Amino acid sequence: MQKGRMASKWFFLVNIHKSGIVTCEYGFTMLDVLPIDADRSSHKPHTQEELFMKKWIFRIIVAGIALNLAAIEAYAAKKNDPDDDEVEEILKDVGGDHMVEDMKINDLCSLEFENEETDEEVFYHIYVGTLRKGGYHLIVFDNKPEYLGYYRTNFEPAEYGEYEIMLDSGESDEDGNTTWYTVPFTIKGPADKIRIDGTPVSFIKNPKREDEAKKKSGGNDSTKLVVPEKEKSASGEIIDYRDWTITMKGKQITVSAKFEKIEDGKVYIKNAKNGVVAGVPGSALSAEDVEYVKRITAK
Repeated sequence: MQKGRMASKWFFLVNIHKSGIVTCEYGFTMLDVLPIDADRSSHKPHTQEELFMKKWIFRIIVAGIALNLAAIEAYAAKKNDPDDDEVEEILKDVGGDHMVEDMKINDLCSLEFENEETDEEVFYHIYVGTLRKGGYHLIVFDNKPEYLGYYRTNFEPAEYGEYEIMLDSGESDEDGNTTWYTVPFTIKGPADKIRIDGTPVSFIKNPKREDEAKKKSGGNDSTKLVVPEKEKSASGEIIDYRDWTITMKGKQITVSAKFEKIEDGKVYIKNAKNGVVAGVPGSALSAEDVEYVKRITAK
C-alpha cells in the first residue's frame, strides 16, 4: 500500500441558531489526497500570501453576512407586526364587535410609508377578519404594535397596492379582469370615513385606545376630532356625492360622484369609487343634473 501525501483543504461553515445568533467557523483540514508516486508537477502548495488572502476573504464574507443579518433584524424590529394569534388575543381583550364569534383572522400585508421629516419608516399592518355569517373586517395595527380599529365591508380584501387595500368587487370588466374597490391609506393611517361602492363606511376605532388618549390629556376637549364642514355653494347648498345620470354613445349610466368645477364647456365630477375626476360634456347630463349644476354655480 502506497502512502499518500497530506494536503490542506479549507472549509467555511455558517451556523444560524434558533435565538437568531449567527456563528461562523473557518479553517483547514488535512486530507490524504496524493499517492506517493503521483505526478506532483500540477500540484503546488499554497504560499503564505495565498493563505493570507484566503483568510481575509473569509473574514470579509463573515462581516458581510453579519451586517446583512443585523439589517434584517433592525428592519423586523421597526416593522414589529403581530402574528395572527396575537391579533386575536388583542381583539378578544377589546371585545364587542371588534372580535365577532368564530371570526377567522389572516394577515394580508404591511403598508410602508417613509416620514420625510424624520427619515423613519411607518408601517400599518393589515389583517382580514372573515365573518361566519358573511362579510369582512379590515383590521389595522400600527408598528408599536397597537390596534387602531377596523372597516366593515361585504367585499373581500384580496390584494393590495403601494398605499391601498384592494377589495374584490365580484365583477369583471369586458376583458374578464377583476374590478376592484380601493381603501386608501396615508402616512397618518386609515381615514375616518371612506366610500366603498358609493356607500359611506366609517372606521370603527379601538375604544380602549381612545379612552387612554383621553386620560392622558386629562379629558381636555382639544383631543376631540374636529369634523370639517362640508363644501357649500354660494346659495348655501351642500356640495356632496350624488347620483349623476350620464348618456354617452347612446348608453345611459348612473355614477355616484361629486361636483368639482366647470371648465371648457365640461362639468368635472369626482367618482366616489376610485376618486378619479373626469370631465363630462353638459349635453351628456340629464335635465336634473343640468339644473343641479346651474343651482350650485349660481352667484
